[in-house]
This record gives sequence, C-alpha cells and structure tokens, in this order.
Amino acid sequence: MPPDATETKRRLREAAVAEFAAHGLAGARIDRIAESAAANKRSIYMHFGSKEELFDKVVGETFLELAASIPFTEDHLIGYAGDLFDRLEKWPHIRRLYLWAGLEREQSFDPEVEGYRARVVAIAAAQQAGELRADIPPAELMAMVIGVVISWDSAAWSLKALQPEFGFADRADRRAAVVSAVAGLLQPPRSGS
Repeated sequence: MPPDATETKRRLREAAVAEFAAHGLAGARIDRIAESAAANKRSIYMHFGSKEELFDKVVGETFLELAASIPFTEDHLIGYAGDLFDRLEKWPHIRRLYLWAGLEREQSFDPEVEGYRARVVAIAAAQQAGELRADIPPAELMAMVIGVVISWDSAAWSLKALQPEFGFADRADRRAAVVSAVAGLLQPPRSGS
C-alpha cells in the first residue's frame, strides 16, 4: 500500500514551519526538513516545489492561520493588539516566521494582502468616523500596531540585556504595556496639538 500523501504533506509542513522559524529561508536545510518529517527530499519538491516556494507557502498559510484565529473590527483594535500579543506568545514560531519573511522575502502573498486589506479598510472607516486618529494612513497605522506588539521581539539584543534592570519582569506586565501603548497610538490628536 502506498504511503498517505496527505499525512506526508502534513509532516513536511510541520517540519518546514519548525525549520524556517529556527533558521529562516537562507539557513534552512531541505535535508533537515525531510529527516524531521520522516520523508525524502523528493517528496518536498513533488508536493511543494523549491525551497523558496515551500517557505512562501508555509509563511502564507501560517499568517492566514494567525489572522483567522483573532477577531478584528475597527472598534476592537486595542483588543486586537492584546489578542495578537497572546497568540504570538502561544505560537512563537509565527513571530519568528514574520521576522524572517520581512528580512528575506520582499514580496507579498495575495491571500495575506486581502486579509490586511479588510483590516485596513476597517481602520479607514473608523478614521473617517473620527474614532481613530486620521493623521496616519490606515496601512501605516496597522503596521504600527503590529510593530508595538512585536517591539520587544525585534529589539536589539543589547537593549534586551538591560531588561533585568529597566524592563518588565513578566509577560502580563509587558502585555498591559503593549495594550496601553496601542491605545495611546490610536487616539485622535487633541485640537491644537
């Protein structure tokens, strides 16, 4: 009886997520993915194409999975930041894939673009209604919210070295600070400011 292709693809995808999260596109090795998935290299190329195609597929699917796991409405943007923080704590591989993709792949993924489009349109509507600051374009504001959520993850290691003395001791305090920072970021500027 031939091996189950669906099960092989699932194992390969899981192994690829782990490998790319740990090493990025450039550092990842197809041999390690195949070995971790108990499959052969040929099955990777057969099911997913090149290493770059596998990376793009894994990153795109993972981002869509993340987006689907967090509700988003224009009146929930502060809560969204907290929810995103929580989800990335549970799924740190996604945070790493996000950072690697930003460094190594200068291209968009159409389904992800459409997911962001829905969020950006909701932000634009809230801006037009005066509920969110309108002096920052909606796509930039969305990027800033994400940036605040992952700010500690993308901080320089030399800055992180100061955490014991000048940073938060626990995750709950950091989460509260992220939510507070996003709330401040979203407020419309005061008149005359």
